[in-house]
Amino acid sequence: NEVDKLLKRGVSIDELYKIVAPRRTLARRKAANEPLSTGEADRVFRLRSFSEDAERVFGDAEKSHRWMRKPCRALEGAVPIELLETEHGAFLLREELIRIRHGMFV
Repeated sequence: NEVDKLLKRGVSIDELYKIVAPRRTLARRKAANEPLSTGEADRVFRLRSFSEDAERVFGDAEKSHRWMRKPCRALEGAVPIELLETEHGAFLLREELIRIRHGMFV
């Protein structure tokens, strides 16, 4: 399933609980073999998409993993992966990845 794929990509279980859905919700869905809600599925897609984009931008899974998890000066000290909790944060993160891709560092 998609949640397991995120874990294999290096997303921690705590990050999943914080960004996708609380622990009890994900456990209940898994136990009942229920699909994710639309919002949860969107957040899973957002996490996967940004993980893949960051890896392409940095050219290395380990570098992108580190960048996604440390405070970023260009994002006013925000931790990139934490921005994925909201659409606005995802927008800011997308813009920053575009700037990095094109060599426009702040």
